[in-house]
Amino acid sequence: MKCDKCDGDFEEPQLDCSHDIPKYIGGTDIEGRHWLCKKCHKKYEGLILNDCLKLMGEELKDGEEIMWMKELSKQSDGLKELFKNIAYKIKVEFYHGRS
Repeated sequence: MKCDKCDGDFEEPQLDCSHDIPKYIGGTDIEGRHWLCKKCHKKYEGLILNDCLKLMGEELKDGEEIMWMKELSKQSDGLKELFKNIAYKIKVEFYHGRS
């Protein structure tokens, strides 16, 4: 299979099914998913986390990704809607308009 971002060939265990709008901010399967290699998946999640945390006045540091994903999942529905908008914009940029 190919990574939907870098087009690299990978065996299925080396690819992650990435939700376009991460589940920890309320994303669902219907909003889209892509197969990404570990490197591209980490980059995509990092972009979303960084921008969501900037909105909250926070900064992402290495090794804190899971902690922040859990923290973002606990935020109000209103704030999660703002996070979803951020994730959608990043999706469009990351995949260059491809769905």
